[in-house]
Amino acid sequence: MNVWRSISRPLAALLVVTAVAACGGGAGDDSVAQAAADKLSPAQLAAAAAKEGAVVWYTTFADTDVQPIIAAFNKTYPNVKVNALRPSASELPQRIITEQRGGKYNADVVSGEGPQIAQLVQAGALQPYQPKDAPPLPDGLALPAGYRGVVYVLTTVLAWNPAVVAQRGLTAPKSWEDLTRPEWKGQFSIDPYAVNWYDSLIIAMGHDKALALLKALGANSPRFVQSHTVSLTNVQAGEPPVAATAYGYKASALKRKTPGELDFANGTPLPASLSLIDVVKNSPHPNAARLFDDWIVSKAGQEAVVRITNHTSIRTDVTNDAAVWDPTKWAPAWSHPVLAQSDYNNYLAEMKAALRAP
Repeated sequence: MNVWRSISRPLAALLVVTAVAACGGGAGDDSVAQAAADKLSPAQLAAAAAKEGAVVWYTTFADTDVQPIIAAFNKTYPNVKVNALRPSASELPQRIITEQRGGKYNADVVSGEGPQIAQLVQAGALQPYQPKDAPPLPDGLALPAGYRGVVYVLTTVLAWNPAVVAQRGLTAPKSWEDLTRPEWKGQFSIDPYAVNWYDSLIIAMGHDKALALLKALGANSPRFVQSHTVSLTNVQAGEPPVAATAYGYKASALKRKTPGELDFANGTPLPASLSLIDVVKNSPHPNAARLFDDWIVSKAGQEAVVRITNHTSIRTDVTNDAAVWDPTKWAPAWSHPVLAQSDYNNYLAEMKAALRAP
């Protein structure tokens, strides 16, 4: 970002942004709004966002987490009302793309898992923006310029009910290969749409070995559950006693609450993926969109995300749940943060076929 040395130029930019927002930020205006907003200081951006008064956030955050995150944002920016819409991960990209094709620009900012954000990037539905105070990406990862807002890290782990596993005379699984053994037949759930997990396995093991593992798991009669929350609820109830594709942040939080009903293990390497946030093209509140983006990747925003959700931050100045994330113990196997749509479709088809999912 250029350092502006005069006072008049930033003030002029603020007036331009305010004027654009007052006109509704329709199609064709966003390049002007971006050029002006990107040159504002944090204080000027906050003032411009307050004049807009609102931001529309499309997100895949859990329902129970959305309002506490909004409340944390509003402690710092009380004059910007956050209107959140939570479509499912599979619905998120198509909703925005369909709206834009119909000439509607409802969303200001969108957050979701890498594959969903990748679809929006590839469809040209997002506006490049570099959040202020965004931390560097972990080693080995790259994102397109202008699309580097990271909200949190997702890890995929094995989770089980220790009481039920012991009752059935079984030994808790420590790897996905363990679940291919005859004694685990029909006693674990798996998400046949967990493309990030499969992508991480391919990176860690190679394509042929990863596909062979999925075929062996599929031959052992897994139960199919797409909701990661439901899969862990089922584990707590003991039926089935194991979830093969649980999220680490959720498993750790539930273990603290119900240690007799849930335990989990991180793999080595540990499948990991990113949840991203970006500004939507032609957003009706361009300054508020950038302000919210800036806040959620900042130290204050990331501390709120970790505190409220137990998700993992990539920031090194934020303390994460050590049971979920410690790269010195569990080296991450990063899935591609922006997977091409054709690769996503191919991996999904391979997964479903290998696992024998409907």
